[in-house]
Amino acid sequence: MRILVTGATGFIGSRLVDALLAQGHAVTALVRETSDTTFLRAGNVNLLTGDLRDARSIEALPAQPWDAVFHCAAMVADSDPRALFKSNVIGTGNICELAQRSHAGRFIYLSSVAVISGNPRSPLTDDLPYRATNLYGHSKIEAEKIVLSFRQQGLPVAILRPSMVYGEGEPHMQQVLLRLLQWRLLALPARGRPKMHLAYVGTVVRALLLALQSDVLLEGTFLVADEDVLSMREIFTAFSAGLDAPAPWLLPCGMTPLLRRLPWLGRRLDALLKDRVYDISRLKAAGFPAGEYSTRALLVRTAREWKSGQSAGQIFL
Repeated sequence: MRILVTGATGFIGSRLVDALLAQGHAVTALVRETSDTTFLRAGNVNLLTGDLRDARSIEALPAQPWDAVFHCAAMVADSDPRALFKSNVIGTGNICELAQRSHAGRFIYLSSVAVISGNPRSPLTDDLPYRATNLYGHSKIEAEKIVLSFRQQGLPVAILRPSMVYGEGEPHMQQVLLRLLQWRLLALPARGRPKMHLAYVGTVVRALLLALQSDVLLEGTFLVADEDVLSMREIFTAFSAGLDAPAPWLLPCGMTPLLRRLPWLGRRLDALLKDRVYDISRLKAAGFPAGEYSTRALLVRTAREWKSGQSAGQIFL
């Protein structure tokens, strides 16, 4: 198949490109001029240069008969709401336009479970200052609306919502948490009892590959997560084992109510105290092979590779 991928230099997108190449597909990556494309060139990936945030840049690209377009590009940091809106909302609209103009066989959008807790207001377009804890989630909600509008216009669309993603080479929060564990600076509230339903990067890539083949995924939206659901204590104990470090500290129960009263910390602590468990039954019913790998084992492996410096190791598919 002839496949276009956005976000191909990112954590998930780069793993997807590897998997597509291994299956023998002809892969083209949409990249910015400033992107490091060394590994893409080494893998004989075709390159298109353009900026998703700039409609004229995308309109200038040639319309090609893509069998599929994977849209994995996204901005995660929420320090600049307007930049977030441009990247995640405007950018999604622009790539949808390209897919429709190219008569793509299907458009596969990598969304996020952050949409479930997205703020119902519209902070990204207001001129007034806005205080919210989930600007990223809201940007993905607005982007999903655009993708769904193109589905209504006839573009075959699959929407996948992975939970928090971990795995070899994850460049964001995982590195911070592993370093805190290594330095014995991480303490878990509520004795680590809240549950966190995670998604291994290989799990996400397998779901994306399923969307390439299954017409079932062209209706509705699909949550993506590992089969295993672990508590925070189990997750960070597994990470600690991979680091050959002691298990994390557990805060006494009496400290949690006190910490929740602190203005800045309290809001973030509330988020950690909620169980985050997702129903992946629709994905499994569509033929997704869940449960092939142990989440604990993958967490240990992820931490071990990070410690050894092999942060871009081969993922399990």
